[in-house]
Amino acid sequence: MAIRPSHVPVINEVFSPSSAELARCAELIAAVESAQREGTGAVTFQGEMVDEAMARTARIVLERHGA
Repeated sequence: MAIRPSHVPVINEVFSPSSAELARCAELIAAVESAQREGTGAVTFQGEMVDEAMARTARIVLERHGA
């Protein structure tokens, strides 16, 4: 919550994903889609198990931030 409109730019800057986070989202989506083409529902990505639910979240992040 912002008390003053002048706080909004700072809030947006702090809570918006960095370019590295946006790149990670794109890579995660690519990894999940590649696994799906091979008939796998989940895949290890950067040491984590990821699946379509996580890819869906990553797509939303990219859509909201113009990537």
